[in-house]
Amino acid sequence: MTGPALWALVALVSMAGSFVQSATGFGYAVTVMALWPLFLPYRTALVVELLAAMALCVVIAVRYRRFINWKQLVAPCAASFVTNWLGLQIMAGSPDTLLRRLLGAALMALAVYFIFFSEKFRVRPTLGAGLAAGAVAGLTAGLFSIGGPPIVVYYLAAFSDKREYTATTQMYFILTSLWLLAQHLWMGNVTPAALGCAGAALGGLAVGAAAGLAVFRALPLKKIKLLVYVFMLVMGLYILIAG
Repeated sequence: MTGPALWALVALVSMAGSFVQSATGFGYAVTVMALWPLFLPYRTALVVELLAAMALCVVIAVRYRRFINWKQLVAPCAASFVTNWLGLQIMAGSPDTLLRRLLGAALMALAVYFIFFSEKFRVRPTLGAGLAAGAVAGLTAGLFSIGGPPIVVYYLAAFSDKREYTATTQMYFILTSLWLLAQHLWMGNVTPAALGCAGAALGGLAVGAAAGLAVFRALPLKKIKLLVYVFMLVMGLYILIAG
């Protein structure tokens, strides 16, 4: 599949991901990375997700720029920059089938965490916790383009003001995404095909975001999140088996 048909499919998946993100506050990366590797080369899917998600983060960060806590960015970003590189090296030396199966296992683990443990597990916003969150997030972002959950857990503990939480989280993703993008450029993963798919993804992202906000206002958040978690679990199992 190439050209307009491929771009349309990329846009539809991106629309679904941004719908989930807008309705629940997270989930773009896990949605698109559950589906894009089924029809895109794994490395292309990583780059497309990176570019599309970074654009979304920039829009949010600009809106809340006055609330960015720069001090709380230092430790997570420093750790993430190191493990981003490690994750990319592992990714570059692994076959796509193995990477997809690892992604499937990661999606299942995330779904189990969110369903059973997310309300029980708490962290303290210490320097060590910030370094640990950044290290885990950096590794999973390099491998799967999914680095959000550890950082979200840490920043939820660090901030009581939701604007400060939102602004700082988005700036973290922007800074680490720029570092990842530079490495993908160096490795030759940012190809014309990836850029074309990224353009399609951005178009779908805008439409899905508007629809997701409407659902967010209409349905209970708990029910929406449960649907997302079940989707993650099912897709993770399918990818793990199918490879």
